[in-house]
Amino acid sequence: MFLKKITTFFMCALLAMSLSGCGAVLLGGAAAGGTYVYVAGEASRQYKANLGTTYQSALKTCQALGLKVEKKAKRLSDASIKAIDVDTGVSISIKSVSSTISEVSVRYGILGDEQASQRILSGIKSNL
Repeated sequence: MFLKKITTFFMCALLAMSLSGCGAVLLGGAAAGGTYVYVAGEASRQYKANLGTTYQSALKTCQALGLKVEKKAKRLSDASIKAIDVDTGVSISIKSVSSTISEVSVRYGILGDEQASQRILSGIKSNL
């Protein structure tokens, strides 16, 4: 009986999320890699690194993956990178959460591609 109630609850929650257009996938793991979130075509993760270090890591990752950087900007509290992967646009946004934590958001293509975005985030982590 209890299992049936839990199953019903999760099915209703899943239905509600799909109807609201917010298909969020949360994977906890606040260890070294921070928390990974994929919402509405954009993948985000926090890293234990300052903005400058994370920005440099993102640029190295673009180079390593063969992404052509078309536009890049770094400001005091945020940074952005616009790149192209063959014919697909890639957008990387970096925000300073604190002096030691940065949040990186990646959108691959217009609608988003979770696997490609995750690959970029993993590359950034390995270059830190």
